[in-house]
Amino acid sequence: MSEVRDMGEVRGMGEVRGMGEALPFRPFRDGELPVLERLFNDPEALGQYAWTGWSGKAAEMRQRWETDRLVSPDGSILALVREDVAVGAVTWRPVAYNAVSRCWNVGVFVLPEERGRGVLTAAGRGVVEYLFAHTQAHRVEVHVEAGNAVARHCAEQAGLVYEGTARGATWRAGRWRDTEVLAVLRSDLPPPAADD
Repeated sequence: MSEVRDMGEVRGMGEVRGMGEALPFRPFRDGELPVLERLFNDPEALGQYAWTGWSGKAAEMRQRWETDRLVSPDGSILALVREDVAVGAVTWRPVAYNAVSRCWNVGVFVLPEERGRGVLTAAGRGVVEYLFAHTQAHRVEVHVEAGNAVARHCAEQAGLVYEGTARGATWRAGRWRDTEVLAVLRSDLPPPAADD
């Protein structure tokens, strides 16, 4: 049994009622992988705070696409969509704090031509709601490079709270950089409405 299954297995997006109407992300479709490849291969597309160099990640994603369509209990990469067109990616992966305590770490990546339209904030809110609705996780967190004011603002707009700074935690552009940790707990949110 994988670590993430303990938090609740991620359900296929096709099983989520109202998925296309409510959440700004869905599984990638055939023909949309070039969006993901662009994010991994184009420094301008990924942006200065996320680009860490060419790594062969696009080829790895292609292989994973053939295996699980990028949706797995061990972490997922979904298409961020606007008007049902892929404009970026939403990711989540497990983080273990000890042998029995795990949470989700999420990321949202938007193509440059789609930035500034509220897509990032909507995706942040959506992924938090989705993970609390469809997994047993008690915590969702995001790591933001110190100085990335836009990403931090969007995380805060999505309900995540600044918890502290991990000094020198990430390597980018030739030096170690500080990473801000923001998170939201299941108990921070109002209880969901009862289903009839």
